[in-house]
Amino acid sequence: MTLRLKIILTALGIVVVLLVVFSVITAVGFFKKQSGTESKQTTDQPTPLPIPGTVEKGATAQDVLTPPSTGVAQVTQKPGDELVSLVLPFVERLGSYSNQGNLENLSDLLPVMSDSMKAWAQKQIDEQKNKPFQTVYHGVTTKSLQYTLSKYENSKGVAEIKVATQRKELIGSSTNARVYNQDIIIKLVKKDTAWVVDGAYWQ
Repeated sequence: MTLRLKIILTALGIVVVLLVVFSVITAVGFFKKQSGTESKQTTDQPTPLPIPGTVEKGATAQDVLTPPSTGVAQVTQKPGDELVSLVLPFVERLGSYSNQGNLENLSDLLPVMSDSMKAWAQKQIDEQKNKPFQTVYHGVTTKSLQYTLSKYENSKGVAEIKVATQRKELIGSSTNARVYNQDIIIKLVKKDTAWVVDGAYWQ
């Protein structure tokens, strides 16, 4: 083996050793980086929320019985509250009319009346049609102020509500306006599963 060949082989051996060392260092650095990334991802994850129906360790009875806050106010519905959305608009429409409107207020309310109430309203409408047109305007507008649930028997399907109203009567021009308060008693019955008005009595 010549000296030149020995030098070449020695150089090749050194290169091979350096390549192996470089590969090992690169591999170790790569695995360390991967391990650090996984650790960071684990740390950045949000704390899991407790599963509904489970009790966390250290929780008190108060923690278990108190429902979590949803940020929405809880409204407790009282018996008869479902009638309010029917009665208050009914009173305002019933009590707002003019002598030039052909009792359209009654026509609009027919769908929420009982059969006997419908018969009464239809009679009023028919009689109004036979009257001559009134040239002098006479109108009333009504606003519901507050109500009192006088009777509520859901099982029997009967209820009664007293509504306090403010009414404004106008004859001819706005200078003849009169504002006054008046109560009205509304009687209701349940038809099938829906409440309907069975009577309206101004006090």
